[in-house]
Amino acid sequence: MQIRFVEDLVKSKLFSEPTGHDYLHAQRVRKNAVAIAQHMNVNMDLIEVACLVHDLIDHKLDLKYTLSPDTLQKHLISYGYTKEFTKDVFNIITNISYSKNGTPSTIEGQIVQDADRLDALGAIGIARTFAFGGKNHRLIYGDPNKQDSITHFYDKLLKLEKLMNTNKAKEIAVQRTNYMKEFLDAFYKEI
Repeated sequence: MQIRFVEDLVKSKLFSEPTGHDYLHAQRVRKNAVAIAQHMNVNMDLIEVACLVHDLIDHKLDLKYTLSPDTLQKHLISYGYTKEFTKDVFNIITNISYSKNGTPSTIEGQIVQDADRLDALGAIGIARTFAFGGKNHRLIYGDPNKQDSITHFYDKLLKLEKLMNTNKAKEIAVQRTNYMKEFLDAFYKEI
């Protein structure tokens, strides 16, 4: 199966990535997408490949964990995917970022975007926030320039619930966002 080659590639590049954009993140995004796409008429192969590779070209990651778009495309083609398929993958993975402030034009892209955003919420999202913050030398809280990890909850994470594209993702996002709010309440009580 072609997907095994993709999994191996992603694992070889991202297994030890320390900011929460690691191989296990890619697998969780894939699992989220499969759950969202149940009972939908979509291209699951496209969704799964896009979920797995979406961080391989992410500028936020150290270069040792990423590939150039050309190299990623060459890998996918060498695994038997068509140029048209790889074009569709890139259409998704270059348009799902929160910082781009947009919505992908295809349902497959919307599902991948939702799946990735869901992994930024809940208990995993909390853990990833502090992993990313620590790796990037951010304070946990109290930075006068508001560049700390707790501020990130308000700048981005608590907004994701309202940005979900699919009904299933919206349901999951509500639960995970509520958990994050409970965490923040407990955090403030402790400090």
